[in-house]
Amino acid sequence: MTARARRNCILTAAALCWAAMPSCNTQLSTVPVISQPGTTTTIILTRHAERPEGLDPSLTDEGRQRAQALADALADHGVTAIYAPDLNRMRETAAPVAAALGLEVNVVSAVQIADTKAFANQFVDEVLDLHAGGVVLYIGSTGPVTDAQSGNLQELYARLGGTGRAPTRYQDLYVAIIPEAGNVHWIKTEYGGPSSLD
Repeated sequence: MTARARRNCILTAAALCWAAMPSCNTQLSTVPVISQPGTTTTIILTRHAERPEGLDPSLTDEGRQRAQALADALADHGVTAIYAPDLNRMRETAAPVAAALGLEVNVVSAVQIADTKAFANQFVDEVLDLHAGGVVLYIGSTGPVTDAQSGNLQELYARLGGTGRAPTRYQDLYVAIIPEAGNVHWIKTEYGGPSSLD
């Protein structure tokens, strides 16, 4: 099976999952988000860069410029791991950061993010288990939104205790600092300037 055929199968499976979302009963975990003893873990949340409409398009010129701006913005932030869903816009946004830092992108299948609340629960647990004390970049998306769920970025933000607007604009860069005790501390900043799509 070719890579394109495999991706189409994944997207079809994800679409079927998304279609079933109204019956989804997954809830966000209420277990406190704390780092392992003696560590502080950081999760950086940002949206993929600009892309045209369509099922799985590549980035536009503006998007490629923003992806490079993200790499520049994070050059000195000690990123130790990168995660991105297996869609062109997310992988292409992650590529310059990964290349600059010499890291592999941990690709998350579209099926894994179809139930965004379950994904948020699992992702936070995985980061706190596998990357304690590290700095993890997650490049996600804001949809699809159903009666039962929001996009994977919104659900991750909520699972980490975020309040107010989630990092849904293209220039948003939200940093969750997770201590070994107490509440998650947020730094909400921007990079790369305003987007023509916001």
